[in-house]
Amino acid sequence: IVTYGRSGSTVLQNLLQAIPGYFVRGENMNILYQLYNSYKAAHDARYDHGKKPHGPDDPWYGANEIEPENVRRRLIDTFVEEILRPPKDVRVVGFKEIRFHEAGPEYFEDFLNFIHGSFPGCKFIFNSRPWEEVSRSGWWATMDPVRVKEVITGADALYTDYLVAHPERGILLHQHITREDAAAFKPLFEFLGEHYDHETVAAITGKKLAHTGI
Repeated sequence: IVTYGRSGSTVLQNLLQAIPGYFVRGENMNILYQLYNSYKAAHDARYDHGKKPHGPDDPWYGANEIEPENVRRRLIDTFVEEILRPPKDVRVVGFKEIRFHEAGPEYFEDFLNFIHGSFPGCKFIFNSRPWEEVSRSGWWATMDPVRVKEVITGADALYTDYLVAHPERGILLHQHITREDAAAFKPLFEFLGEHYDHETVAAITGKKLAHTGI
Protein backbone atom coordinates (compact mmCIF):
# COMPACT_ATOMS: atom_id res chain seq x y z
CA ILE A 1 0.00 0.00 0.00
CA VAL A 2 1.63 3.21 -1.21
CA THR A 3 0.12 6.35 0.29
CA TYR A 4 0.51 9.22 2.77
CA GLY A 5 -0.83 9.71 6.27
CA ARG A 6 -4.56 10.26 6.94
CA SER A 7 -5.59 8.79 3.60
CA GLY A 8 -7.61 5.87 4.91
CA SER A 9 -4.73 3.46 4.51
CA THR A 10 -5.37 1.62 7.78
CA VAL A 11 -8.88 0.77 6.62
CA LEU A 12 -7.38 -0.50 3.39
CA GLN A 13 -4.82 -2.51 5.35
CA ASN A 14 -7.59 -4.10 7.41
CA LEU A 15 -9.58 -4.82 4.29
CA LEU A 16 -6.70 -6.67 2.66
CA GLN A 17 -5.93 -8.48 5.89
CA ALA A 18 -9.46 -9.93 5.80
CA ILE A 19 -8.84 -11.71 2.48
CA PRO A 20 -8.17 -15.40 3.22
CA GLY A 21 -4.46 -16.11 3.05
CA TYR A 22 -3.39 -12.44 3.14
CA PHE A 23 -0.97 -11.08 5.73
CA VAL A 24 -0.53 -7.29 5.65
CA ARG A 25 1.72 -5.45 8.09
CA GLY A 26 1.50 -1.78 9.00
CA GLU A 27 4.13 0.94 8.60
CA ASN A 28 7.84 0.43 9.24
CA MET A 29 9.33 3.95 8.84
CA ASN A 30 10.11 3.28 5.18
CA ILE A 31 12.91 0.83 5.92
CA LEU A 32 12.90 -0.39 2.33
CA TYR A 33 14.05 3.03 1.17
CA GLN A 34 17.12 2.72 3.38
CA LEU A 35 17.78 -0.72 1.93
CA TYR A 36 17.32 0.65 -1.58
CA ASN A 37 19.96 3.29 -0.86
CA SER A 38 22.28 0.61 0.52
CA TYR A 39 21.84 -1.45 -2.63
CA LYS A 40 22.42 1.63 -4.77
CA ALA A 41 25.62 2.39 -2.87
CA ALA A 42 26.85 -1.18 -3.40
CA HIS A 43 25.99 -0.94 -7.11
CA ASP A 44 27.77 2.40 -7.51
CA ALA A 45 30.82 1.22 -5.60
CA ARG A 46 31.08 -1.85 -7.82
CA TYR A 47 30.44 -0.26 -11.20
CA ASP A 48 31.85 3.23 -10.65
CA HIS A 49 34.96 2.26 -8.72
CA GLY A 50 35.35 -1.49 -9.09
CA LYS A 51 35.61 -1.85 -12.84
CA LYS A 52 39.06 -3.35 -12.35
CA PRO A 53 40.94 -4.89 -9.43
CA HIS A 54 42.71 -2.51 -7.04
CA GLY A 55 45.72 -3.17 -4.90
CA PRO A 56 45.59 -3.07 -1.08
CA ASP A 57 47.03 0.44 -1.11
CA ASP A 58 44.13 1.82 -3.22
CA PRO A 59 41.14 3.65 -1.65
CA TRP A 60 38.75 1.33 -3.54
CA TYR A 61 40.51 -1.92 -2.70
CA GLY A 62 37.95 -4.74 -2.97
CA ALA A 63 35.25 -2.75 -4.77
CA ASN A 64 35.52 -5.07 -7.78
CA GLU A 65 34.49 -8.00 -5.59
CA ILE A 66 31.18 -6.48 -4.49
CA GLU A 67 28.18 -8.39 -5.86
CA PRO A 68 25.29 -5.87 -5.79
CA GLU A 69 22.59 -8.44 -6.51
CA ASN A 70 23.79 -10.58 -3.63
CA VAL A 71 23.61 -7.48 -1.43
CA ARG A 72 20.06 -6.84 -2.64
CA ARG A 73 18.97 -10.41 -1.98
CA ARG A 74 20.34 -10.44 1.56
CA LEU A 75 18.86 -7.05 2.39
CA ILE A 76 15.43 -8.15 1.16
CA ASP A 77 15.65 -11.46 3.00
CA THR A 78 16.42 -9.56 6.19
CA PHE A 79 13.49 -7.20 5.60
CA VAL A 80 11.08 -10.11 5.20
CA GLU A 81 12.46 -12.15 8.08
CA GLU A 82 12.97 -9.36 10.61
CA ILE A 83 10.42 -6.69 9.68
CA LEU A 84 7.47 -8.40 8.00
CA ARG A 85 7.87 -11.73 9.83
CA PRO A 86 5.07 -13.46 7.92
CA PRO A 87 3.58 -16.76 9.05
CA LYS A 88 4.52 -19.69 6.84
CA ASP A 89 0.95 -20.56 5.86
CA VAL A 90 -0.04 -17.35 4.03
CA ARG A 91 -0.54 -16.81 0.30
CA VAL A 92 0.19 -13.10 0.05
CA VAL A 93 2.42 -10.89 2.20
CA GLY A 94 2.33 -7.11 2.14
CA PHE A 95 2.53 -3.92 4.13
CA LYS A 96 1.52 -0.29 4.02
CA GLU A 97 3.80 2.72 4.16
CA ILE A 98 2.97 6.42 4.21
CA ARG A 99 6.48 7.65 3.37
CA PHE A 100 7.22 6.28 -0.12
CA HIS A 101 6.85 9.74 -1.66
CA GLU A 102 9.75 11.02 0.42
CA ALA A 103 12.03 9.48 -2.22
CA GLY A 104 11.05 12.48 -4.35
CA PRO A 105 10.60 12.75 -8.11
CA GLU A 106 14.25 11.88 -8.78
CA TYR A 107 14.19 8.47 -7.11
CA PHE A 108 10.54 7.45 -6.65
CA GLU A 109 10.20 5.39 -9.84
CA ASP A 110 13.58 3.73 -9.40
CA PHE A 111 12.75 2.97 -5.76
CA LEU A 112 9.50 1.26 -6.69
CA ASN A 113 11.27 -0.56 -9.51
CA PHE A 114 13.75 -1.81 -6.91
CA ILE A 115 10.85 -3.14 -4.85
CA HIS A 116 9.19 -4.72 -7.87
CA GLY A 117 12.45 -6.35 -8.90
CA SER A 118 13.06 -7.61 -5.38
CA PHE A 119 9.56 -9.09 -5.00
CA PRO A 120 8.65 -10.57 -8.39
CA GLY A 121 4.93 -10.28 -9.06
CA CYS A 122 4.35 -7.70 -6.35
CA LYS A 123 1.47 -5.25 -6.79
CA PHE A 124 1.24 -1.64 -5.70
CA ILE A 125 -2.00 -0.26 -4.29
CA PHE A 126 -1.83 3.54 -4.43
CA ASN A 127 -4.28 5.34 -2.19
CA SER A 128 -5.17 9.03 -2.42
CA ARG A 129 -7.36 11.59 -0.70
CA PRO A 130 -8.11 15.23 -1.61
CA TRP A 131 -5.44 17.45 -0.09
CA GLU A 132 -8.07 19.80 1.37
CA GLU A 133 -9.40 16.94 3.51
CA VAL A 134 -5.93 15.74 4.44
CA SER A 135 -5.00 19.26 5.58
CA ARG A 136 -7.78 19.16 8.17
CA SER A 137 -6.86 15.72 9.53
CA GLY A 138 -4.45 14.66 12.27
CA TRP A 139 -1.00 16.26 12.36
CA TRP A 140 -1.53 17.79 8.91
CA ALA A 141 -3.88 20.30 10.56
CA THR A 142 -0.90 21.82 12.39
CA MET A 143 0.93 22.49 9.11
CA ASP A 144 0.71 25.32 6.61
CA PRO A 145 -2.04 24.34 4.12
CA VAL A 146 0.17 25.52 1.26
CA ARG A 147 2.82 23.00 2.32
CA VAL A 148 0.22 20.26 2.75
CA LYS A 149 -1.07 20.90 -0.76
CA GLU A 150 2.46 20.74 -2.11
CA VAL A 151 3.21 17.40 -0.42
CA ILE A 152 -0.08 15.69 -1.23
CA THR A 153 -0.43 16.84 -4.83
CA GLY A 154 3.24 15.99 -5.36
CA ALA A 155 2.71 12.47 -4.02
CA ASP A 156 -0.42 12.02 -6.14
CA ALA A 157 1.54 13.06 -9.23
CA LEU A 158 4.22 10.45 -8.42
CA TYR A 159 1.55 7.76 -8.15
CA THR A 160 -0.10 8.73 -11.42
CA ASP A 161 3.18 8.96 -13.31
CA TYR A 162 4.27 5.54 -12.07
CA LEU A 163 1.03 3.94 -13.20
CA VAL A 164 1.31 5.59 -16.60
CA ALA A 165 4.76 4.05 -16.97
CA HIS A 166 3.83 0.69 -15.41
CA PRO A 167 0.04 0.26 -15.63
CA GLU A 168 0.13 -3.47 -15.01
CA ARG A 169 1.84 -3.12 -11.64
CA GLY A 170 -0.71 -1.19 -9.64
CA ILE A 171 -4.08 0.41 -9.08
CA LEU A 172 -5.04 3.83 -7.77
CA LEU A 173 -7.84 4.16 -5.21
CA HIS A 174 -9.50 7.39 -4.12
CA GLN A 175 -10.52 7.44 -0.46
CA HIS A 176 -13.25 10.04 -0.96
CA ILE A 177 -14.93 7.58 -3.36
CA THR A 178 -14.33 4.26 -1.58
CA ARG A 179 -15.53 5.62 1.77
CA GLU A 180 -18.93 6.45 0.25
CA ASP A 181 -19.55 3.13 -1.44
CA ALA A 182 -18.00 -0.23 -0.57
CA ALA A 183 -18.62 -1.34 -4.16
CA ALA A 184 -15.90 1.10 -5.22
CA PHE A 185 -13.44 -1.52 -3.93
CA LYS A 186 -14.53 -4.02 -6.59
CA PRO A 187 -11.77 -2.98 -9.04
CA LEU A 188 -9.21 -3.63 -6.30
CA PHE A 189 -10.41 -7.20 -5.83
CA GLU A 190 -10.44 -7.73 -9.58
CA PHE A 191 -6.89 -6.39 -9.81
CA LEU A 192 -5.79 -8.80 -7.08
CA GLY A 193 -7.73 -11.69 -8.57
CA GLU A 194 -9.73 -12.15 -5.38
CA HIS A 195 -13.44 -12.65 -4.67
CA TYR A 196 -15.36 -9.52 -3.71
CA ASP A 197 -17.79 -9.99 -0.83
CA HIS A 198 -19.85 -6.84 -0.40
CA GLU A 199 -21.04 -7.52 3.14
CA THR A 200 -17.53 -8.18 4.44
CA VAL A 201 -16.09 -5.12 2.70
CA ALA A 202 -18.92 -2.88 3.92
CA ALA A 203 -18.50 -4.10 7.49
CA ILE A 204 -14.77 -3.41 7.52
CA THR A 205 -14.88 -0.04 5.78
CA GLY A 206 -17.69 1.14 8.04
CA LYS A 207 -15.90 0.27 11.27
CA LYS A 208 -14.47 3.08 13.42
CA LEU A 209 -10.73 2.98 14.06
CA ALA A 210 -9.31 3.54 17.53
CA HIS A 211 -6.41 5.68 16.34
CA THR A 212 -8.64 8.09 14.40
CA GLY A 213 -11.90 8.10 16.28
CA ILE A 214 -13.75 8.08 12.97
